[in-house]
Amino acid sequence: MIPESFIQEILNRIDVVDVVDQRVKLKKAGANYVACCPFHQEKSPSFTVSPSKQFYHCFGCGAHGSAISFLMEYDGLTFIESVQSIANQLGLAVPNDQPNTKKDTADDFKLEEILKKANQHFKKNLRSSDLAINYLKKRGLTGAVAREFQIGYASDDWQGLKKEFENYEEPKLQTAGLVQKNDSGKIYDRFRNRIIFPIINAKGNIIGFGGRVINKEDQPKYYNSPETPLFKKSYEVYGLPQAKKGIRDDKNILIVEGYMDVISLYQHGIQNAVATLGTATTIYHLKKLIRYSKKITFCFDGDNAGKEAAWKALNTAVDILEDDYEFYFLFLPEGEDPDTFIKTHSIQDFKKYIDQATPLTEFIVKRLTEKNDLSSQENKIKFINNFEPIYKKINSNKYKIFLIKRVADLIHFSQREIEKMMSIEPTENFSVPPQMKYSRSSKNSLTAKRKYILILAMKPELFKSEDEIFFQNNLVEDELFKQIKNSMEENNSNIKNTASLFHSLQNKIDENILDELQRQMMDYSENIDLLEEFKGIQNSFNQQLNSNKQSQQFAALKNKKLSEFSDEEKEFLKNYKK
Repeated sequence: MIPESFIQEILNRIDVVDVVDQRVKLKKAGANYVACCPFHQEKSPSFTVSPSKQFYHCFGCGAHGSAISFLMEYDGLTFIESVQSIANQLGLAVPNDQPNTKKDTADDFKLEEILKKANQHFKKNLRSSDLAINYLKKRGLTGAVAREFQIGYASDDWQGLKKEFENYEEPKLQTAGLVQKNDSGKIYDRFRNRIIFPIINAKGNIIGFGGRVINKEDQPKYYNSPETPLFKKSYEVYGLPQAKKGIRDDKNILIVEGYMDVISLYQHGIQNAVATLGTATTIYHLKKLIRYSKKITFCFDGDNAGKEAAWKALNTAVDILEDDYEFYFLFLPEGEDPDTFIKTHSIQDFKKYIDQATPLTEFIVKRLTEKNDLSSQENKIKFINNFEPIYKKINSNKYKIFLIKRVADLIHFSQREIEKMMSIEPTENFSVPPQMKYSRSSKNSLTAKRKYILILAMKPELFKSEDEIFFQNNLVEDELFKQIKNSMEENNSNIKNTASLFHSLQNKIDENILDELQRQMMDYSENIDLLEEFKGIQNSFNQQLNSNKQSQQFAALKNKKLSEFSDEEKEFLKNYKK
């Protein structure tokens, strides 16, 4: 666990303008900076970064957040990786409650350095090997693409890495998966006479290697690094760093099967492809990729093996399916893979296959009716028996409702009859989580309380706990003030800007309300004197409070006889409402 105080510290110290500008070219526009949004395609800039609020917001697609969330969305990092990246930029070490963290981090860093050094060795080998260069040329690769993917070559030498590592017996070389030991205790290189494809994670660090044979007689054809502290094949994909821009542009991720599929597609203009590493697509792969795009297209050969692999991928996809996720299944002609297809066809031909890919719901129906013509009641029961386990894995209410309707139309039963057969709750009873209702407002129509909260969010230093007396009702703003007060107390008032405050409110305030606040804040003119406006609102609150007190005092006196009034009460009545 990273301490909350450290997260607040980096949000207080980092400049979101610097973080964004390193990745998206910003232009000064008044007090803010603008650019075309990196999260959707547009011709006119609607993406704004505010240095005073330490926040970014897109008026086109609604993307918004702090420096941390920008790295998560743009670079596809996890929350922890984003915090680590910002801490590195600030020259800070990330504290952690786990006692072994420092040792583990140091070990991982050493492994990364070893793999980086090995990669330099392999690239150097490639430049001096006519055999390897000619092989890549025969495969149609250009030098530019080979450099982009940092392709190298492992020579046909049992201890080739000895030239690079003086201490060849160093145990870390085995831990990194570069060398292995035979039964007699002799250490030798894992990769020999192979084209080397470095496996690079989302942060740009080399975590392992894949090797492909040059001679057809050698086996196995592909050979990956073993599982190491850095490399877990169930979690990592090949080609992600190179595909990030293409994924953002296309809003789609293409999952293929091999290194050369990714590289060939990239060279021919399809630059949003990644590949799993010798394993079927896992939930962990999909959860990683969903951070980059909620639309994923699986690409398979059209033969039986490809169809079986696609069905397996579908069963994994339904485990994480949500209302706004899209999964598609692309089948190339039998005997073709992306590498061979793109070399003999045009990019437009390949894009047609992408555009015509089968949606998940339709693939379910096609698969279950492939060998079932539904001509008898028994066949329909068989269909329902095969459909039921898939349907019950789905958590998305929208997908469930559409699927049940599709199946009802297909087998000519009512939706309720199918639901009864599967012993499930009627779809009309599916509940959508309630959301607090509020209206989107322009700045000019905001209530005084909402304006107070917005200015407080932009200027957290104005917070005063005694102002809680103004927020004693059950409005959204009253709850917001209470949660801001709690956050200030929990963080010892170490909240210095908007980004820091909003981070502290996550999981405490409804996400829709926070989104609304962020939109309204960006509408506030940077030319307004926020301090004067804030003081004015406080004065109006005090006047309203005094007025309420006087009204209550007057109501209490209405039932008293004049002879019972004290001098103070008589004085009050004399001045009441003057």
